[in-house]
Amino acid sequence: MGRRDRRGFGDFKIAPLFVLLWSTMGLSQQVVQRGPFGKPVQVLDETQQWTTPLLVSSDHDVELYIPDVTNTDWLSRNYSDFQNRGTYTLSLFTLYKTAKACRANQISWGMGDAAHLNACNDIGYRVRQILVDPNQKSVQLLAAAMVGQNGQVDANSIKEPTTFRTWDQLDATTQMAILKANELVTRQMRIYDAKMQSIR
Repeated sequence: MGRRDRRGFGDFKIAPLFVLLWSTMGLSQQVVQRGPFGKPVQVLDETQQWTTPLLVSSDHDVELYIPDVTNTDWLSRNYSDFQNRGTYTLSLFTLYKTAKACRANQISWGMGDAAHLNACNDIGYRVRQILVDPNQKSVQLLAAAMVGQNGQVDANSIKEPTTFRTWDQLDATTQMAILKANELVTRQMRIYDAKMQSIR
């Protein structure tokens, strides 16, 4: 097997039948509602519903959030894939606490020029849509984009990467986020499945 690109959690294989949420978004689509100190108070999930974000990991430079996976619409959307394939699609929101973290991401994408690095002064977040496979302990990135301080997607920053990561290849902060998110999702899917079985 050839050498894998170690850019961090930025490049993954695209899942075949995924309909990219951002392909239908306007240039100023809002995906984060900003609260005090820039912390997200609402985020747009894969069902295009606003939900209260859950903090799943943090370090000195970033905080990582996921949508509320107890939401019935989110569970319903992912239930079939989880039961049949053991996978689910999840949005992961990064709050940049420092411009340093944003610049590191820009450089990892090959955008280390002055214009892109200076743009980090106006970038508050990054959003990634991922396909999680707990059985293989792997993730595939479906899409990623930078998000301005106003919570709106920067359409010029949307990426559709093409490589794959196992959990142990992720940086420590992202790995912790995936582990905690997966624990929450697995628990909620069991509860949702019990409800579905009870009404059959």
